Amino acid sequence: MAMRRPDFDAIVAGAGAGGAAAAYYLTRAGLKTLVVDKAQLPRYKACGGAIPQTALDRFPFAMDSVIQAKPEEVRLTFPGRRPVDVSLPGRPVAMVMRQEFDALLLAQSGAEVLDGTAVTGVVEDGAEVRVETGRRALTARYLVGADGAASTVARRLGLRSQRRLGGTLEAEVPLGDPGLRADYGTRAIFCFGAVPWGYAWVFPKRDHLSVGIGRFRPGKVDLRSALVVEMERLGIRLDGIPLRGHPLPCYQAPLWPFWFNSPQEQLSTRRCLLVGDAAGLVDPLIGEGIRYAMTSARLAVEAIARDDLSGYEQAIWQEIGHDLATSGLLAELYYRLPGFCFEVGLRNPEIVQQFVGVLTERFRHQGIGRRILAASARWALQGKPSQPKHVG
Repeated sequence: MAMRRPDFDAIVAGAGAGGAAAAYYLTRAGLKTLVVDKAQLPRYKACGGAIPQTALDRFPFAMDSVIQAKPEEVRLTFPGRRPVDVSLPGRPVAMVMRQEFDALLLAQSGAEVLDGTAVTGVVEDGAEVRVETGRRALTARYLVGADGAASTVARRLGLRSQRRLGGTLEAEVPLGDPGLRADYGTRAIFCFGAVPWGYAWVFPKRDHLSVGIGRFRPGKVDLRSALVVEMERLGIRLDGIPLRGHPLPCYQAPLWPFWFNSPQEQLSTRRCLLVGDAAGLVDPLIGEGIRYAMTSARLAVEAIARDDLSGYEQAIWQEIGHDLATSGLLAELYYRLPGFCFEVGLRNPEIVQQFVGVLTERFRHQGIGRRILAASARWALQGKPSQPKHVG
């Protein structure tokens, strides 16, 4: 008697950036794919929405329709200190609204979609994985868990039980006031010192500002009050504007990331893998996660295409984890001494160039510590320039 074939080659739990990218890569590999999401799509996603243009360029289709803005400069602020302005030649960072961006990726995938349906259980059984939903059970050869920081897939598989969650609050402020448009329409603001172990931000969009605040490690902090105070300082009022929050699963850096070049956390089983927020792939220094979600989706599909998931954690470590571990060490330094690091670090044009280069994918995190030390030494010997003029 012939064995029954699974319903799908792959099921993707979650239709965010990581899940939609996974669906795209899976269908391009010729695999029959289903995307399951508990929300009705498209859905609003609280997110600053900043993505390096280079990350978008990896997809062979136009994304102009979902790019809301590209800032011309970045302003870095700290309470009581003179701000630092850095120009962005070529506008290398795109601002998107996640409901539009995720929907475009998903539509380009051509995968079958089952929305309004939550994954409630996962059972691996020999040559397939069984995915329980509120509607029915589905089977596939592989499952990609892209269901966010509170991943049901991770819980059901016993993965990432020690995850560390920060949190963010975000709001969309209309750009009707000409003064707001003049001040912030082409500028991204990073407000350090607004909250311990985090910052507030103002990112320009087409007809509004995405403003928010994030803390990148656990702890009881009144993010709402801190955000209101910081935005009022910038002349941005939040009266009557809804605030939306979500957890941030920041990457937990291993103690000795440079001595042992090996994966530090289990992110897969025989037939299941975690990507994006479900895998905890959020930068612990700046809270960025979209590009890492899409990169991990590609690595997950490469493992599925090989029909061998055993090397997935090593691939994640080499392409993402090592960088995020480095960022975690920098976060330990910066957020313990934020005022000092702002004054002696972010006023140094070479150091700012390193950080913006990482943000725009011109540099990787690896080696940034040595480059920062060298830049600090040159700055001390040559004298402090007044402002970084540009980062190109």
